[in-house]
Amino acid sequence: MRSPTFCLAALLLIAPLTAAPGNRVVVNLEPTPGNPRNSEGSFVTLKSGRILFCYSQFYGGHQDESPARIAEIHSDDRGLTWSQPRLLFDNGSNQNVMSVSLLRLASGKLAVFYAVKRDAWRDCHPVMRVSSDEGASWSDPRPVISAPGYFVLNNDRVIQSSKGRLIVPVAFHRPRGTADERDSFDPRAIALWYTSDDEGVSWKESSSWWAMPVASRSGLQEPGVVELADGSLFSWARTDQGCQFGFRSRDGGDTWSPPEPTEMKSPVSPSSIRKLPGSDALLAVYNDHSGRYLFPRGRRTPLVAAVSEDGGATWPRVQLLEDDPSGWYCYTAIHFVGDAVLLGYCAGDYPGHGLDRLRIRRFDLAWLSEPQPPALNALATKARSILHRIVASDQTFVKIHAAESLTPFGEAEPVRRLFLAERPQNEESAYRVGVWRVLSATAHSESERAQWVRKVEEVFLAPAYPNRIQALETLCKVRDRLSGKTLEAARELAAGKNASDEVMALWALQICGEPGALPRLAAALGSADPEVRLRVGYALRWLHPSDPATLHALATAADAELPQTRAYPYVVGAAFSSGADPARLESWRSKLMGILERGTEDARFEACQSLMPSLTQADLPRLAALLDNDSESDTRIGAARCILSLESRPGADRAPVHHE
Repeated sequence: MRSPTFCLAALLLIAPLTAAPGNRVVVNLEPTPGNPRNSEGSFVTLKSGRILFCYSQFYGGHQDESPARIAEIHSDDRGLTWSQPRLLFDNGSNQNVMSVSLLRLASGKLAVFYAVKRDAWRDCHPVMRVSSDEGASWSDPRPVISAPGYFVLNNDRVIQSSKGRLIVPVAFHRPRGTADERDSFDPRAIALWYTSDDEGVSWKESSSWWAMPVASRSGLQEPGVVELADGSLFSWARTDQGCQFGFRSRDGGDTWSPPEPTEMKSPVSPSSIRKLPGSDALLAVYNDHSGRYLFPRGRRTPLVAAVSEDGGATWPRVQLLEDDPSGWYCYTAIHFVGDAVLLGYCAGDYPGHGLDRLRIRRFDLAWLSEPQPPALNALATKARSILHRIVASDQTFVKIHAAESLTPFGEAEPVRRLFLAERPQNEESAYRVGVWRVLSATAHSESERAQWVRKVEEVFLAPAYPNRIQALETLCKVRDRLSGKTLEAARELAAGKNASDEVMALWALQICGEPGALPRLAAALGSADPEVRLRVGYALRWLHPSDPATLHALATAADAELPQTRAYPYVVGAAFSSGADPARLESWRSKLMGILERGTEDARFEACQSLMPSLTQADLPRLAALLDNDSESDTRIGAARCILSLESRPGADRAPVHHE
């Protein structure tokens, strides 16, 4: 049966889109009104050297259940440029056809597998077709699974083992009802494997099948499989547990070990794995949420290429492919072309259109082995990872503290991009003033900075807003010289009856050069209210006063402050960081180091900020202990920032900063 060869309307960019040597995007297959989604596919090389890429082309919407067909493009120059699309298989009377796997069989024939949906939510089955003439014509489709139900075979998943066995990993979703509607579909999948020893003439189900061993809303979805160097098999599935789960088989896929968490930390998004040619190593492409890179929680970004040399147990060599926090990268096909790798994957835009754009990237295999800069020690990499995870997961001001601990150390731009991508939810958050503070600090221009500062000023000028004082603190931290209504509001606050709020206003007025502001701050160190003294110490640490009278008052207050008060780390820290009295610096440093050992979370965080310039590598063991304090996020942030500060000093070995 010969497939149609007429051309389809599509927008295909065929010239290389980036010029970076050894790693570039060669195709973006863009959606159009008549073709709203181009997504997941698979590669195969013909005997002529031509490379085919077949993929799902949607024409009646961009949801998984929308009408779709299988299209193909080809390259005759090892994947550098590509043809316009043509139709390969229409969907006939089915709901759609999608998710292609191409395979060169041991017999020399070509095989293509894809999913056929007879309706949207109850009936999905993989089928196989074979070509004996290099894809010029194809056999009629034959089912892989005869049982009724919804069986998901992802793209680029089918393999043939070294012994000639075909292995098809699928996820089975049970029906919840009889109607063809979303509520009838159970997303909690079980993992199954089907095998054939006669190149698809007959199939049998493996003896093992597995459900998720813990409570889960995803189950074991979209499994894949790869043959390892010793002939055993490794399979994996995406989950909602923060990582891929893995299985192993030592009998060709007849039985499988129970699912266990792997080191591939990821959202609910599939991983793709292939064995590297001429090597026992594995190449995986997946969304890395380990904390190695900044990542927005729950999204399919960043995308990395990782190498394992121990059968998928660990993935120590990692290179970044995509890191746009507004991107959506998944369903990757991997194909080797000489000394290069082709990746075909979804590269759409979040939210709502993540699967609509198809991208093909080409990189040299040598790129995977490019050396990365050495770390100061493992702590620097660990510190960044912890900060990345906090930024991704926390929904309080702790998120801001973590972000501000990254921006001075080579990650201002990734943090800025992430916060811009998260603006819709952040604009309504309790910590939005902090978001604007970060965006003002990482702005590309003075006008962009002013945009975020104005938003903070608007909050300060709204007396009923509960975070008004927080907004004033932010204006102080970004060194905003108040003027007009904002300045008058600060003066009014400084003359008010709330002594704690008065301190924050005096901080702002001192930045503006207001006469008398600094002496009033120094006088407030003698307040009977520890909250007032705390705020004065905090403000003076930021102001770094050099006025002798202020330094004398600060030194006196630091010696008088009792260790059990909340103000203690702030007043002592301000005295130490300002050098209020050189003769007492060692005493104050000893007190701050004691706070690191025995203080509260807030106290430890403040002590870290005060001590940071004076710390040396001899202090790393103490910082390492703080970094492991899982119950105190701000303590970990303070320690991480100190470690990154040590790393950034001239002459220190530096850990890699993971962004493009």
